[in-house]
Amino acid sequence: MKDSCYILRREYLAQWVSALIKQGDVLAPVATGDGKFAFEILEKAEDLRLDYTTTTIPPTQKAFMSVGEKVISWKKVEGRTVFEAGNSQKPLIIFGMHPYDIHALKAWDETIGEKKGDLADPDYVAKRSQTVIIGLDVIVPPPDSFCASLGTHIAEDGYSIMLTDLRDGRYFFEAANGLLLYFAAPYLEEAKKRDFELREQLREKTAKQYPKTLDIPKEGWGAFLEKRILHPFFEATGELCVACAKCTIVCPTCTCCNLREEPALDGQSGCRIRECDSCQLYGFTKMTGGVISRKTPGARVRHRILDKFDYHHGDAPSCVGCGRCVGVCPADIADPVKALDALKEEVSHE
Repeated sequence: MKDSCYILRREYLAQWVSALIKQGDVLAPVATGDGKFAFEILEKAEDLRLDYTTTTIPPTQKAFMSVGEKVISWKKVEGRTVFEAGNSQKPLIIFGMHPYDIHALKAWDETIGEKKGDLADPDYVAKRSQTVIIGLDVIVPPPDSFCASLGTHIAEDGYSIMLTDLRDGRYFFEAANGLLLYFAAPYLEEAKKRDFELREQLREKTAKQYPKTLDIPKEGWGAFLEKRILHPFFEATGELCVACAKCTIVCPTCTCCNLREEPALDGQSGCRIRECDSCQLYGFTKMTGGVISRKTPGARVRHRILDKFDYHHGDAPSCVGCGRCVGVCPADIADPVKALDALKEEVSHE
């Protein structure tokens, strides 16, 4: 085995989490009311909710592209312009990240991370290097999710520690590296063969509980969609779109952003703000001279589906099957499974 595997008893979880909180910021799922959850900075271990289903805003966006994020600020000092970094790149632990969100983070790494070389986003690279991931296997699949069809219901790498609730008062504790073992070592027991077997049984059981399936093999997505570029489904669906951009705002793999300058009225200071942007907005493709390449809602709907299932972003998936887009769409048109099924069914009658 490449990793070290242990058992962490539930009664020691709070002590471990409290020790982590003392070391720095811990971004983790907490209850927000009405049965909903969100990733927030933990103030105390008791707020942690590892029984969460999913969150509307993914931990990727919370950690790496928060709304109204200040990238850099400047001010005039004795006739000189002094620049300051807008964000301190302090260590961050993302605790309880589900496998599909870990796969989404891999897409960020492929799109704007170090793998992009000179095209990498330096702000993201700096944050990513200071971030530790503690994963958590899914207990109850999120509504509208189809992760098992994409293979994103399990993460084999991309984390420092992966927890699995064995549902008997214990957590299976798989450590890919030893960065955090120091805080938990006093409470760990060696995992036995039956613990490995129990984890696999639970994973297999959960995989069968995902509410939706996508029956088009990943290898066939490109050919399937490229034959349907002009399919009437896209324009018909676009007519229903209200351009709220929610589907992309809650997508854990979307990294598109915009930068705007906010100078003070006296001209003596200012800052540059990063904010998320969306390919589903009319002005997203606006270029010099006012040219817009995707003018119709249908063209933008088509781009979203192609981006998630056809365009290549390295080896990471552009859709992880979490279903968040389905839950927030006011027009009920964002479901990728319904889109691909509709394309398949309609074409068969042409």
